[in-house]
Amino acid sequence: MVQQALHAINSYFFPPERPLEGTLPKWLDELTRSTVDVKRIAIIGVHGWFPARLVRAVVGEPTGTSPKFCDMMAKAILGYLSQHGISLPSDAVTCIPLEGEGTISTREGLLHQNLLKNKVWCEALSLADAVFVATHSQGTPVSTILLSRLIKEGLVHPKRQRICMLAMAGVSHGPFPYLKENYIMKYYVGAGRSHDADAARELFEFMDSETLVSKRYREALTAVINSGVKIVYVASMDDQVVPLYSGLFNGVNHPSIMRAIYIDGPLYQEKDFLTSLIVFAIKLRNAGILDHGIMVQLSEVVAGSMYGEGHSALYTEIEVYTLAVRYLFETPSLGACDLKLDRFVAQQKNNPFYLPWAMRGVLEDREVSESNHLKYEIMKLRKQYEEWEPTTKAMKEVKFRLEPMRDVILGRSKL
Repeated sequence: MVQQALHAINSYFFPPERPLEGTLPKWLDELTRSTVDVKRIAIIGVHGWFPARLVRAVVGEPTGTSPKFCDMMAKAILGYLSQHGISLPSDAVTCIPLEGEGTISTREGLLHQNLLKNKVWCEALSLADAVFVATHSQGTPVSTILLSRLIKEGLVHPKRQRICMLAMAGVSHGPFPYLKENYIMKYYVGAGRSHDADAARELFEFMDSETLVSKRYREALTAVINSGVKIVYVASMDDQVVPLYSGLFNGVNHPSIMRAIYIDGPLYQEKDFLTSLIVFAIKLRNAGILDHGIMVQLSEVVAGSMYGEGHSALYTEIEVYTLAVRYLFETPSLGACDLKLDRFVAQQKNNPFYLPWAMRGVLEDREVSESNHLKYEIMKLRKQYEEWEPTTKAMKEVKFRLEPMRDVILGRSKL
C-alpha cells in the first residue's frame, strides 16, 4: 500500500518512458553508465529526539535508532542496485550511526566529535563516491547543520561525491502547536531544567522561522543546497507529533528538494478525496508550484491519534529509503539555483476560512491552469469530492468548507 501511495507522487516526478524496441529506457541507460563508478558508499544515520519517560505518554515510545536508519538505507541501496544488475562487495558500504542527545547545538557537536574519533568512518566518508544521510524528527535540523559543517571542513566533497539526505518526519517547522498546551508537555517544558527539557522547549522554537535556532538551521540548509546536495522530505499522513507542513518543510523551495508522504496501508484509499488532495498539493510543490497554503490548512485534519505510531511508522518502510536512492541516482544535477526561504510562523489555530481561498488560489494559478496534466488531476479531484462521504467530524468540516468551491472547480476543470 505504501508503494502505491509513493507511486502517486513518483509518477509525476519520475514519468515513465516508452523505450525503443531492443534498447534500454533512457534513464536506465544513463543510470547504468553513471553508477559504474560508484565503488564506495557511506551512510550516516542520525536518530531523532529521545524524550524522557514522562513525555513518552504524549509523543510515543522512541524506536528509531541511528543503526536502524543505516541498515534500512543500506538494504534499499543494495536492493536497488541489484535490480539494475549492479553488484557491490559487502565492504563497499560503510554505515556511520551517530548517536548523542540534547539540544540541536549539543547534538551536532557530539555527533561531529564522535565521527572524528573514528578514523575508519572519516576515511570511508572521504573516499565514498556516494553519501546518504538518513534521519528522523529532531535529527533533521541536526543532520543539516552537521552536513553543512562536514562540507565546510572538507570531510565530504559535493563536487566529487553524490550526496542525498532523507529527512523523515522532520521538525522543520516544529511539532503541532497544540502539543505545547498538553498538560504533561506544559509542565515538563515549563518547569523542567534538564538538558532534555531544554531540547523539548527548543522543538517549539522551530514554529517561528525568525528564532535563532531556525535561522541557524536555514543557514545550514542554504549552504548544503548550494553545494549540490539533494534532499528528500517525507512526512507521515497520521503523524501525532509533526504536522505535514513541518515534515515537508513548507517554508523552503528548491529544485533539489523532493517531497513525499507516507501513508500506512490501513489508511490508504486510492480514490479518497482528502488523500488525493494532499498528494496533489505535494505534486505542485515538487513541480515548483505554490500550493497556496493547502498543506498548512490540512495538517491538523490528518493528525494522528495521540497514542498512535504515525510519527515512527514511516522509518520502518523500505520504500521510503528507496525513494531517496532513486532521487539521487535517477535525477540529474540541477545546477545553480537560489534556495527560496519564506517567512513562516505556525498558528495555534488555523482560520477555517483560509482553506477554500487556498483551493481557489490553486485553481486560478496560471501554472496550474496552463498544464493539461494538472487540469486532468483537478477533474479527478472534482469527481472524488462529489463521491466523498467523510465519517469524522473533522473530515465533514473540510467538505463543508470546500463546498463553495464546487462551482469554481467545475468551471476551472474543463479541458
